[in-house]
Amino acid sequence: MALDKNFECQNTIVGLFEKGSFPVISLQLACAILLTGTFNILLGQLNQTRYISSVLAGVAVGPSLLGGTETFKWMITKSGGTSLVELVSSIGLMFFSFLVGVKTDMDMVLKARKKTFVIGFCTFTIPLIFNAAVCFFIMNHISMDQDLYDSLKFITLILSCSSFYDTACVVGDLNLLNSEIGRLALAISIITGLCSWLFTFALETLHEATTLKAVMVIFSWMSKGFIVMFVLLIIRPMISWMNKNTPEGKTLKEEYVGLILLAVLGTALYSEAIGQHAMFGPLMIGLLVPVGTPVGIAVQKKFDCFVSYVLLPAFFVVVGYPVHAFQVRMKDFAIVELILFLALFARLTAVVLASFYCQMRIQDSFSLGLILNCGGIYHLMYLTSLYAEKVLNQETYTIMLFTIASITMITTPIVKKLYDPSRKYSGYKRQGIQYSTIKGELRILACVYEQDSVPTILNFLEATNPTKDGTVCIYVLHLIELVGRAASLLVEHKRYKKKTYTHSRSRNTSEKIISAFNHFEQLNQCFIIGECFTAVSPFASMHTDVAQIAIDKRANMIIIPFLELAQHPIRAANRSILGKAPCSVGILFDHINGSKPVMDVLARCHNVAMIFIGGPDDQEALAYSMKIADTPDLYLTVFRFTHSNSKYGSKKRKKDDEVLINELFGMIMTSGNIMYKEEEITDCADTAFKIKSMEDTYDFIIVGRRHDNNSPILSGLDEWCVYKELGVIGDLLATSNSHGEFSILVMQQ
Repeated sequence: MALDKNFECQNTIVGLFEKGSFPVISLQLACAILLTGTFNILLGQLNQTRYISSVLAGVAVGPSLLGGTETFKWMITKSGGTSLVELVSSIGLMFFSFLVGVKTDMDMVLKARKKTFVIGFCTFTIPLIFNAAVCFFIMNHISMDQDLYDSLKFITLILSCSSFYDTACVVGDLNLLNSEIGRLALAISIITGLCSWLFTFALETLHEATTLKAVMVIFSWMSKGFIVMFVLLIIRPMISWMNKNTPEGKTLKEEYVGLILLAVLGTALYSEAIGQHAMFGPLMIGLLVPVGTPVGIAVQKKFDCFVSYVLLPAFFVVVGYPVHAFQVRMKDFAIVELILFLALFARLTAVVLASFYCQMRIQDSFSLGLILNCGGIYHLMYLTSLYAEKVLNQETYTIMLFTIASITMITTPIVKKLYDPSRKYSGYKRQGIQYSTIKGELRILACVYEQDSVPTILNFLEATNPTKDGTVCIYVLHLIELVGRAASLLVEHKRYKKKTYTHSRSRNTSEKIISAFNHFEQLNQCFIIGECFTAVSPFASMHTDVAQIAIDKRANMIIIPFLELAQHPIRAANRSILGKAPCSVGILFDHINGSKPVMDVLARCHNVAMIFIGGPDDQEALAYSMKIADTPDLYLTVFRFTHSNSKYGSKKRKKDDEVLINELFGMIMTSGNIMYKEEEITDCADTAFKIKSMEDTYDFIIVGRRHDNNSPILSGLDEWCVYKELGVIGDLLATSNSHGEFSILVMQQ
């Protein structure tokens, strides 16, 4: 009886892995996804890209490691080989190519500057000519196997071509999308990628013309022309109609998504039928989707995660199966490595020389050359295609795969070490409220994430009290998360011009925000709206755009809105801005039940409180409080918290505190709307009590962000701090259960 049960169990296990069964591919994908995530966590600390983690995971699942075990071999043999995983891989590549097209902005070619064209053209042509010369020299002077001899020309072609998306992935993983080098690398890569595509298309056309009959050549051109016309005349108007019928901020209808999927699948089938790769049709459709539109955003949100993290691992499994790391002959290895490293040197030299001609710094030129030499998923597509066509043998395929991956592994940490966007303003003299005179011009950079924060910012500006002698110049920056495109974007909106090149999704939102600030300028004559910008970038690198604009406009102060949602990326962006800002930063938010702003622009009187404990941030907060108090319809009360134990704090800090307090006393003597109160604090509980008592009395409270937490005034409060970016005092006010309605400004020098 026991033997029968064991036999039935064995038959059940064997039945799981019958030909074409699903469990094998599930196991392969699960291993690939798990290993990719593991490698990504481990190698991410070493500044490695996700591409490297995916390649290593694919190789690990292949016959070199897990796939070489007897258990895996038995399962794959029983299930009929790798046909099912290859099918999933093809489906993944089909949708991946569509998403790549959606994220690619072809307008970058039209907007490219002369420097970009020069570097891009040199980056493609010089390595191509050099690699071809090296290839023919080696073929004529070095003896080798016939298989390797026949594949050298194709190896040269792969090494001469590049892809925009590969570069975008590298730049994104290095968090350089909105840096100067990152934007230049993407602009160059789209030009070199276009040149690569045109060159390969010309070679393919020439091959068809020389090998096929005239009738077949005509038929081939007609079939390609038909799909181009179909996409241009039918698919493109359909997508435009979908965009027009999808209001801003609304999700795309499911029927529209279904039509897009049907179009992608249909064009992929037709592409295969006419002898093209299944990626050809979906890529064309993706390129016709305007970047950042409702269709592009909806498609990316719905499919990007599933395609990237579920379907594409199947492609990397397929990539890893031909790899046999321990079956490489030294002579073939030496020849292929020689070609690869000469190609790397040629492209690096071309980029550096062209960049030097365009008057770029040598260090930036070298970093740019390294970025453009990084490999990516499109290099793997070329390799797998050539291996499937038996142009590359298994040995050459293995060498090229590992070498291209190794170059990327070595390159990315070097770029991270050589190029830091924040270094360009490391020697910048920090600006602040204290550095501007009370009667001088004050420059404020107002950062806006959403429309809801605009009233709060406008009310804050209204309280800033400009005069004819001391105007307030406002620069507006609308910050948008990078969705639906591969490259970041920084747009300067031209005033009084109807047409601006802006992010399609946010065009209405940006215009509404800018219109609100322009209307505010018309109502307040002493305010000047300098320039308005829209920055589209990942939350992780938004601080780069903020810092760059603050430096260019010599801003004294950056205003950012606060979001209370835990773990929201906006909070992480705010923390990065606080850490990298070249001037003072003010975090502004309302403590109110509802969405209306606390301080009404039309109100004639504001009760403002400023809490002064000491330190640079409190000095900056006091300096701003003194600036806004220079008006009769605003009442300012400065609370100075002191403790009997005054040993905390440096002598210089205490001296600076007293200098500013003396300036405040001078203002109190000449004005009747400023009051100074000195409060003796016993412990942190007393501090919290006195702060809570202000919440129902004042409608605007100004505090500093950083203090000496070892001081008896604050000791112990930092342990209960929820929002670290607000500091201890700001956090007390933000987490208050009071029913009072007041605004809070947290200042950092």
